Amino acid sequence: MIKIFRKIRQNLLMENKTGKYFKYAIGEIILVVIGILIALAINNWNQNRINTDKQEGYLIGLKNDLEKQITSFNTLIEFYELTISNGESILIDFSSIGKLLEIDSINRKLSKLMYTRSYPEITTTFNELNSTGQLNLIKEKTLRSEVIKYYQNSENNKKAIESNDENVYANQIFPVIKSNIIIRPENFNYENRKINLVDNLKAVFENNLNNPSKEFDLVNAISMRIIVANINKERIEDVKNEAELLLNIMNSELMKMNP
Repeated sequence: MIKIFRKIRQNLLMENKTGKYFKYAIGEIILVVIGILIALAINNWNQNRINTDKQEGYLIGLKNDLEKQITSFNTLIEFYELTISNGESILIDFSSIGKLLEIDSINRKLSKLMYTRSYPEITTTFNELNSTGQLNLIKEKTLRSEVIKYYQNSENNKKAIESNDENVYANQIFPVIKSNIIIRPENFNYENRKINLVDNLKAVFENNLNNPSKEFDLVNAISMRIIVANINKERIEDVKNEAELLLNIMNSELMKMNP
């Protein structure tokens, strides 16, 4: 094609048709520019299609992560509610009876207050988007902003809950409960009929709970366990609500992409 254009120009020059030559040259330049613009448009269209496919893939990944996290939040909320209920049951019985030792199944109930759960951090897709600098693939600015805000808030809640668990539960509550109960494996879903700790440790256990000072520490530890569990539960409920709102926005965006 280039050789044909060159030959036409040469013929025009040889025939002294300068005016036609310049007109032809300008026309050729316009054709070349149009060709370049068409090529760029096709390239941009292809790149936009690739980016749109990537965006949809990442949105689906974020959606799946949120759904898994919301399920985990529900499980964690249920755990905190059981912990609070168990602690309240002990304190109600203590208020009525006046002695921890006389509360039915007190060792098992105290053992349950030792359970804990970690914050469900499910951030695989967001971490990939963030680390690769591809958050801008989410074209809808409001959605992109909400995604960033949610994961920042989730991280802040995670740190707050971990701080409560470490500084209050692990350092102040757990040691008091642990030192005043018989830690029986069957209370932690481990069964072995050959293990019998109660007979040998029962006297020490009863002496501990009959000690007014230790009973006082235990009652305070139970109250603190309820407080910490309730604070953590409220944080999980807040972040769960945020996750559900973000999930609704994300589902709406995916529906727009696939009407």
